[in-house]
Amino acid sequence: MDKTPAAPLLPLTAPTRSYVGGSDGEKLVGFLAASVFSAVYVIAPCYLVAAVARLAQAPLAPSTWLLCLPLVGSMLLPPAVLPPFGMWLLRQYPLRQIPKYFDFEEYAEFTDAEFLRWHEEGKRAVACIHPHGVFPFVSVCGAVSTVCRPDGLRDGLMDVPTAAASVIRLLPLLKDIIGIFGIVDAAGKVLSERLKRRKGSCVIYVGGMVELFHSTPKRETVFLKKRKGFVKIALRTGADLIPIYSFGNTTVLEAFKSGPLASLSRKVGVSVTVFWGRWFLPIPKRVKLVYARGRPLGLPHIEHPTDADVDKYHALYCAKLVELFDNYKKFNPDYAEKTLHIE
Repeated sequence: MDKTPAAPLLPLTAPTRSYVGGSDGEKLVGFLAASVFSAVYVIAPCYLVAAVARLAQAPLAPSTWLLCLPLVGSMLLPPAVLPPFGMWLLRQYPLRQIPKYFDFEEYAEFTDAEFLRWHEEGKRAVACIHPHGVFPFVSVCGAVSTVCRPDGLRDGLMDVPTAAASVIRLLPLLKDIIGIFGIVDAAGKVLSERLKRRKGSCVIYVGGMVELFHSTPKRETVFLKKRKGFVKIALRTGADLIPIYSFGNTTVLEAFKSGPLASLSRKVGVSVTVFWGRWFLPIPKRVKLVYARGRPLGLPHIEHPTDADVDKYHALYCAKLVELFDNYKKFNPDYAEKTLHIE
């Protein structure tokens, strides 16, 4: 007898998990813990520049090597130790309060339990998250939630790393903060090889940093029209696509959206533009964050997809993403009147 639970009625009318209602003390701790992530985006590059400048000025001075020691340690740290440490860290009290600071809620049409069952059966999926924002705080909340809850992915999250640009994987200190969630090279060849393996699922931010510079208070913009490679990879490898929308990634921090630093951010795939949040500091504003996960599209395995095949399933993905946005934007007051544009 099949005991597989039936898929929920869609769209969902209530959150699958909610962190609304934390105490003032819990929210303060969550705010301080969350601030570490965005502050590192400022501290890490500034610290690196200061250390390099000091090294050029006085390469043999003991104080220089003392200053450079954390950078050397970061460069020598094996990437494999970070995800297990991250799973432990995400369960600690300060990080468990981060979702409460944001009144975080999840609407998961495809539940963690279903994803785990897929995982154990050897099925693979590409979890496609939109948009990125300066820093994806919605994903941080989602990671804390799924690791800490009995019905979550827990340590299985280590098997679903995030594809990241090379600059993030190489920049000392920043790579360690991001690395606790597990990261892999975002190159198409690397992802293709991974998705061919059993338990080879991964997470990608399809639009990347460029989406940050095209969203406004009245509309969200995702860059998908010319980004079809992820669809081709999924078809070739037999993986499925899961659309995910992160309501709040573009409102929790603001950034200058023009000028040379913005252009550099687009090129390198990480925010090097000036950004700010609460009190005009690089720390997150207290806005509501909502995570909405759709169901897998049900892509076929086409080892040699034609352009027509890719276009067909790319159009399906775009339609499902817009549907996901429209179904769940009402649960975040900052998005209730927004529209989603695909460029």
